[in-house]
Amino acid sequence: MKSRIKDLAFALKVPPNELKSLFDSIEEDDSRFYKQWNEVKKDKSGNPKIKGGVIQTRPINAPVEKLKHVQSKILQLLSTNFPLPDYFFGGVKGKDAVKNGRFHQGNKFFFQADFKGFYTSIHFSWVENALRKRGFYPDVARLITRICTTKGSIPQGCPTSSYLAAMVLEDRSSNIFQSYIGLGYKVTVYVDDITISSPVDFKDQTSKILEGLREAGFQISFDKCSYKTRNPEVTGVIVKNNGICATSNAYRSSRDKTKSEASRSGHKNRIAYIKKVSKKKD
Repeated sequence: MKSRIKDLAFALKVPPNELKSLFDSIEEDDSRFYKQWNEVKKDKSGNPKIKGGVIQTRPINAPVEKLKHVQSKILQLLSTNFPLPDYFFGGVKGKDAVKNGRFHQGNKFFFQADFKGFYTSIHFSWVENALRKRGFYPDVARLITRICTTKGSIPQGCPTSSYLAAMVLEDRSSNIFQSYIGLGYKVTVYVDDITISSPVDFKDQTSKILEGLREAGFQISFDKCSYKTRNPEVTGVIVKNNGICATSNAYRSSRDKTKSEASRSGHKNRIAYIKKVSKKKD
């Protein structure tokens, strides 16, 4: 699987000629393989985010079914053979945003950082290098990279995007995360949300952490960075010393009759799930 394209095709259960044909077609014109639109960003209340009088959006590049099918097989191959470190919670089977928040339960000091344009900031060469680092031969790494990237970077909307982004983040920033884990801090990564917590004050370390991430090539969304000491919200969950709970907005939305039944039901289900996770013993 790592050495020859036909071995990769066998591992993916895709005929070699089909895989090569897909690669060639994408090389010729990859715009035919994506449905593109701008998705409106929402705030915590579910309303459109507005900045400077302009509604904020994110570009979505959703693959057509043929490409999505192959990307899904690539994701399965990578996640099975190259598991991410335990501190990754995004795009990992059995983990989610709620469990990401719960992991930090019991600590008092929380630092949170967020990346700007995370997927689109990851150059395709970083992806190819991450694959080669894991033993894929150059032509195989290049084929996987080309099938899973567009416009020179990782697109938002593909099955492989979160996992490949996490692999790149691990390669370029694991020295930062591992150093704090080694000092007894709790560290988690949920897609582009970084959370580091500790029972002791480490505010003087935050600029060093941000500088390290910037030196690794990532752009920081400084308006989303925070350092808190009391019941912080971590990936949509309020983290307390002795448990976790849903946000007040989630409770309000679950009772808001101006929202659709489906929306209220979604909030109720999330609240119930958070309570369930909160009660689980490690």
